[in-house]
Amino acid sequence: MFSSVGWGEIFLLVVVGLVVIGPERLPRLIQDVRAALLAARTAIDNAKQTLDSDFGSEFGEIKKPLSQVAQYSRMSPKTALTKALFDNDSSFLDDFDPKKIMAKDTEGEAQRKKQAADNNANVVERPTTQNDPKDGPNYSGGVSWTDII
Repeated sequence: MFSSVGWGEIFLLVVVGLVVIGPERLPRLIQDVRAALLAARTAIDNAKQTLDSDFGSEFGEIKKPLSQVAQYSRMSPKTALTKALFDNDSSFLDDFDPKKIMAKDTEGEAQRKKQAADNNANVVERPTTQNDPKDGPNYSGGVSWTDII
């Protein structure tokens, strides 16, 4: 419950308690808080036992679907679908894995390679006689035509 509370925070609470409440009333306050927590815990345990004895079988019927929903919520979407629809047989969903599909050769791959080669042949190189924007004047944040060209 208090797993994120460190010793520094506890020490700070003790110091604030000493300052606000005072050293003479602090031990009695700690005992009262401890007694209140124990009383609340006992009341909760008694309520659980009473409900279990009165409605034990009915809670069992409700608890089963809720535990199944909680189990599905802890799973990844792929695992939940595999378990619910395919009885834990993931081979069907593995056929739709994009990494496996893209690793295979496709029918249009030769056409794409041919288009890429044609596109590279039509590339026109930029003339080197233009001024490099680095060589132009420094406009310190402004836009100049040398930045665009």
